Amino acid sequence: MDADPHDILCAFRERLVGRSALLLEDEDTVRDHVARLLHSVGFAYVAEVTTGEEAIDLARHERYDVLILDRMTRSMDGLSALQAIRRSGRNQSTPAIFMSALGSQRNRLEGLSEGDDYLVKPVSDEELFARLAVLLRRAERGGSRAGDQMLTVGALSIDRQSMRAMLKGTPIDLTLREYAVLSLLAENAGLPVTRSMLWSTCWQSYTFEPSNFVNTIDVQISRLRRKLAAASEGHGIDTTAMIVAVRVQGIMLRPPCV
Repeated sequence: MDADPHDILCAFRERLVGRSALLLEDEDTVRDHVARLLHSVGFAYVAEVTTGEEAIDLARHERYDVLILDRMTRSMDGLSALQAIRRSGRNQSTPAIFMSALGSQRNRLEGLSEGDDYLVKPVSDEELFARLAVLLRRAERGGSRAGDQMLTVGALSIDRQSMRAMLKGTPIDLTLREYAVLSLLAENAGLPVTRSMLWSTCWQSYTFEPSNFVNTIDVQISRLRRKLAAASEGHGIDTTAMIVAVRVQGIMLRPPCV
């Protein structure tokens, strides 16, 4: 079952409307495109700069909801700029996402050592919206991926301490990988989680995205659906529309119908 694209856009807007961003990108066409995208989904303000020095100067005096930084920029690059921003000013804890043509394992690790997410260009519009929505939701919960010990989505409950999940009190028999996937979906219930996000979070032992990673994820999703359906037996819970595919964008978890 696929989710309605209009509903997904509304979910993005609900999460992103009224936000502000500092955008560091020295390629004019890319910067203009990203700025237009952010405004189209509800961002109230996008400060556009082309050098790391400009980004540092603005970040010292103004607070933003998110920092979007290119790695390769003229003069000071995005990584050095973020390191300086983290040391002082009003954006020491502001979530930051890198967008870069540099896609090697080393580049990613360097970016993630300072920032909160890393995207390799070219980046689809939907991927950018999804990543920003997840970052901002995480920031609202105190910057932790784990958040509270108990996570509840309708009749589904997840105990992060014991790494167990239950559906209306019935335990769901999950492997560690299945638990990781379900937890990430639950943390972002109502928002699409892209397959790239699922892979980078739940398959961390891999340093690359293999050509068949989408199929690997979809197999895990199929198993999760079957296990949720099995746990729902006798409870009058309809789980058929609980984990849905979002065209182009990924996978989304919705509360089960009771």
